[in-house]
Amino acid sequence: MAKTPEQLDELLKLVRDEDIATLRALERQLHLLLEQKERDEAMRGRSETDRDVSKRCPNVPIDPDLLALVGIHPENPVQDDKALIREIIARRLID
Repeated sequence: MAKTPEQLDELLKLVRDEDIATLRALERQLHLLLEQKERDEAMRGRSETDRDVSKRCPNVPIDPDLLALVGIHPENPVQDDKALIREIIARRLID
């Protein structure tokens, strides 16, 4: 739920006259809140991907570590992806 510029200005008015130590503390808290919200959003996205893959391939076990990589790297040609998957499978069979 994005705030309007006017609402952001009102929030800034609340802290505009605060001292540096207070602003630094607020900055740290905002940074921690931002990181938490980003983690929560990533987990929701991952859960949706997990459900989608499970629906499409109910009998295929998929390593969650591998599934977590979906969408975090630049798009590759399909052949490169296949080669990477084969390499990972081969390494796991050797281990």
